[in-house]
Amino acid sequence: MDMEKRLLVGFAALTFCAASFAEAPNSMQVWLKNGEQKVFEISQVDSVTFGESPQSTYKPLNDWTFPPKYAAPNPLVVTAQEQEYVQATNDFAMKCYAKIRKMPIGSGSADPRPLHFFSPISLNIALGLCANGASTEGAKEITDALGFQSSNALSDMNNFFQKVYNSINSNVDSVDIHTANALWIQEGAAVYDEFLTQAREKYYATVRHLNFGSNPQGALDTINYWAALMTNDRIKSLSIDVNPNTQLVLNNACYFKAKWKFPFEGLGENVFSGVQNQSQRTEFMEIESKYMKCAETNDYQAVVLDYANGDFDMKDTTQTWAYSMIVILPKEGRTLDEVLPTLQLDSIPFQKQTCNVIMPKFEMRGNYQLANVLSELEISDIFTRYPNAIIDPMESLYVSQIAQDYFVKVDEEGTEAAVVTSVVADIKMMLPEAKFKMNCNRPFAFVIRENTTGLLLFMGEYDDVPGGN
Repeated sequence: MDMEKRLLVGFAALTFCAASFAEAPNSMQVWLKNGEQKVFEISQVDSVTFGESPQSTYKPLNDWTFPPKYAAPNPLVVTAQEQEYVQATNDFAMKCYAKIRKMPIGSGSADPRPLHFFSPISLNIALGLCANGASTEGAKEITDALGFQSSNALSDMNNFFQKVYNSINSNVDSVDIHTANALWIQEGAAVYDEFLTQAREKYYATVRHLNFGSNPQGALDTINYWAALMTNDRIKSLSIDVNPNTQLVLNNACYFKAKWKFPFEGLGENVFSGVQNQSQRTEFMEIESKYMKCAETNDYQAVVLDYANGDFDMKDTTQTWAYSMIVILPKEGRTLDEVLPTLQLDSIPFQKQTCNVIMPKFEMRGNYQLANVLSELEISDIFTRYPNAIIDPMESLYVSQIAQDYFVKVDEEGTEAAVVTSVVADIKMMLPEAKFKMNCNRPFAFVIRENTTGLLLFMGEYDDVPGGN
């Protein structure tokens, strides 16, 4: 598979996977990529205790949590059918991003965000895990949107994301890239067997109880601590709200850190001209090489910046690399709004030639709330019901938030990126429909009485209109 085809499969993460702590309830063991284990005390997270497995009749946690270990890198090699899944999930990613980049900066502002960063693979894996707790209709909305449309669509999706997960975590080309999942359940609640099975067997999710009901802040502290561990401290506080009605939080965390195949050199400050005729001075960097892939059309210029650690033969024009960044620069007089909607990454006419690239160094962090974006892309059922996740309260459970928090840094040496996607499910507080309705929108009377005897204390009437007294 060409490197540019893997771009949107690429931004992902993680260094850790949690193991069972049933034997030591005051600590959690965390498995590191090199086979070592790190242990942190639960007391490090304020006022939170962990429970046992959400299914007491199920296998012990330590029979489930660890993903496979690979003695050598496990490149993502796909079948013809799986290549179609790659294309479909990439198409969904482009649709999401088209909507995300139009989001306002904040409430009360109609201006577009000046900076964007989004991880489609993190969102897609989170949605894939989420689908296993949805209704039949809700699961179908997710599988259809992500391009899995056979009679076994949910199973096909689970198997595909398991394959992606295993490849990402094998560190192809020595790139530090990891992903992991977590499922946090309200203390005392039980998870449907099928949902728990898929979460552990296909998504290798850490599954733990938290007490959202009496200590929502403590529960969020724990999730934030997990997010910090999973992203090398790049994301320490998630943009989600948990409350006593929260029953479930599902997370996918992604971490990526890699060096450029050809490092840049610093250029110092220069002027960067932004949208709406705004400009500012910023730090730039430069690379020139005769072994890079570049392209130029009437609409844009593009370059492939490969990531690679270790020794390699620069003159070997047949060698490919697992992860790359593609940079798209509209021609003078053109804008990203004009270029991106019709851009096909697989159709960019790249060829190897001597390339000179100058670009700014940058670092940014932020978050997106994605429920509205997904609803516009016909994923809506989970926001009204999420019935197949927790056994009780069944139909009153619904997904209240889907958020993505991000960090990215690009400099002379390479790229560091971290993302956590969160799905939050709450109890829908439903009051019984009133059988008696009274609308006092016309003159009415009232009395005040002593209730033991019925003795009337006060009487009156209300008619607050001219001439009504």
